[in-house]
Amino acid sequence: MKIHIATDHAGYLLKEVIKDHLDEAGRHVVDHGATALNEKDDYPDFIHPAAEAVSESEKARGIIFGHSGQGEAM
Repeated sequence: MKIHIATDHAGYLLKEVIKDHLDEAGRHVVDHGATALNEKDDYPDFIHPAAEAVSESEKARGIIFGHSGQGEAM
């Protein structure tokens, strides 16, 4: 099972911690970004590709991070 993760700057640090934890547990993690802490990035650039990847496979899962979660949930 692939686990797709994504966030913008608001959840970047948490995403990195979770990604490391999943890697150490032997999970197949696909990181859709952000790959650096940049306060000018925007969640749709990262969340949308992760959501599409999850929708293409019944075995895929996704974890998305954000500030409020409202925009990411849409």
